[in-house]
Amino acid sequence: MMTKRLIPSLFAVLLLLTGCVRTTPTLTGTPEPTLPTDTSPTSTPTHISPLYKLHIFVGGHGWASNVDQTIFYNTRNFGEHWLTVTPAGLSSPGSGWGTTAAFANGDIGWICRSETESSAILYSSGDGGRNWQTFNLDFPCGQMSVLNANEGYILSDQGVGAGSQYVSLYHTADGGQSWDLRFEHDPANPDDHGLPTGGIKNYFGFLSSDIGLVAGYEPVPSLVYLFRTIDGGTSWKQSECKNLPIDENQETSVEKIIRINATTAILPIRSYLANGNSITYFCSTTDAAETWLYVGMLENVEFFDFGSLLTGVAFGQGKMFQTEDGGLTWTETTAGLPPAVTPVSLDMINDLVGFLTATITPETLTDNRIYMTGNNGKDWQPIPGNIIESTTINSTP
Repeated sequence: MMTKRLIPSLFAVLLLLTGCVRTTPTLTGTPEPTLPTDTSPTSTPTHISPLYKLHIFVGGHGWASNVDQTIFYNTRNFGEHWLTVTPAGLSSPGSGWGTTAAFANGDIGWICRSETESSAILYSSGDGGRNWQTFNLDFPCGQMSVLNANEGYILSDQGVGAGSQYVSLYHTADGGQSWDLRFEHDPANPDDHGLPTGGIKNYFGFLSSDIGLVAGYEPVPSLVYLFRTIDGGTSWKQSECKNLPIDENQETSVEKIIRINATTAILPIRSYLANGNSITYFCSTTDAAETWLYVGMLENVEFFDFGSLLTGVAFGQGKMFQTEDGGLTWTETTAGLPPAVTPVSLDMINDLVGFLTATITPETLTDNRIYMTGNNGKDWQPIPGNIIESTTINSTP
């Protein structure tokens, strides 16, 4: 059982390791939420909650949402307390049919909700969700990549069919007030500028202002569906992972793009075998995705995350593993898992510290608890995760 001194000790370790963290833009000054008078850490996660996906950054500020992204939260103290910061109108009946979200740091966040096939509403906050700006977009939402308070991209989904997905790419330099079209698939024009219509584009992100990646799946044996731009999305070129040991008959899908900083990223590539098992291959780049190098593999993992180029955690089939050499080798750390819950999500923020979401209702993912590690997943300690309702969230056009 964790003592009251353990969580503050983990926080102290986190603050001492800022030199090893993923690079994020400078945090903006923000007001603190009104928290209970007694904020001392407790020995158990006192509240089961709908907190699901966590995005916590160095300094203790971070975001979370429930599983269907209808409620959003913000923490200012490493997940001890969460303020409900859902933009006004986001969860109202008939408010839309598709929601995406992206966060540059613990203060800057975007939430986009498609209204029709040709329109959307973008909510933007620079103060951890205490206040939101609202922008009406004349294109539907899609995956987003937020670089800082002013600059970001939206990969707008134009529709999926027959193994193809048409997309358009929009860029803003003024925090979402105006957008310029950088790329668009045109059914009447066969020139796709290097990014084919074929394939499902599941993952998207920019490492820096001009260098971005699109990845996903196409049912072509031995193909890794990965494309890179160096001109802000105007043109694209296919990338490959050198020395990837896949069979020429295997189909693959990219499972995630894990950005460490502007030049460093991890690329997990999954392949399903005829016997029902799966293999996840891990590739990495240190030159802003100009080249990718195969590092190692792990069988039958469900989810994973890396806090640095070398350190990561993975979970699958009831087992947890850690790597300290970029995925070349993995060590089982199942003995350190919390009891009586099912792990469902990871958020590693540097080479030692990260957060685990676990649930007692795997079918709905609505009754969850959060845990923190200070040793790259060797063991996990509970975080209270108290949710504080807010009645002062503002949305302005």
